[in-house]
Amino acid sequence: MHAHKIMVTHPKSAQIDEKVGEVLMRMRSEHLRMLPVLSGAGRVEGVISTYSVMSHVVPEYIISGDLDAVPYAPDLGLLRKHFEELSERSVGEVMEKALTVHADESLLSVSAALCASGKHEYALVVDEDTVLLGVISAGDILDRLRQHIMGEIDA
Repeated sequence: MHAHKIMVTHPKSAQIDEKVGEVLMRMRSEHLRMLPVLSGAGRVEGVISTYSVMSHVVPEYIISGDLDAVPYAPDLGLLRKHFEELSERSVGEVMEKALTVHADESLLSVSAALCASGKHEYALVVDEDTVLLGVISAGDILDRLRQHIMGEIDA
């Protein structure tokens, strides 16, 4: 089976020049943890996720473990300040590299790419010009496997 058979077509997306705060509000209202980031021409530029935003909000010295005792560090005020600053930045400044696959790739290939990526649970399906065609999540693949086992769909 190929990626195009189970991809979600017409996924929600963000534009590279949108403000992070606006995109985050949209993601929360639509219960999304990730959005493909597109150029004006519809080409995939990256992804913005709750993870990528959080990694910009938490100070690097906290993430790296440079402090011996984090419980005594100022928390809410510091996080709020970083979040407010980040909210005004463009998505292009915060996005991460996207995991992309092609529509004719096998589900085994897509599954392997998802596992190898380490932090992405979504693969963006693109054409030869990197125009977004759809999205496949690890959950989509697992659900398709479950459906096959249960006899709900044919191979």
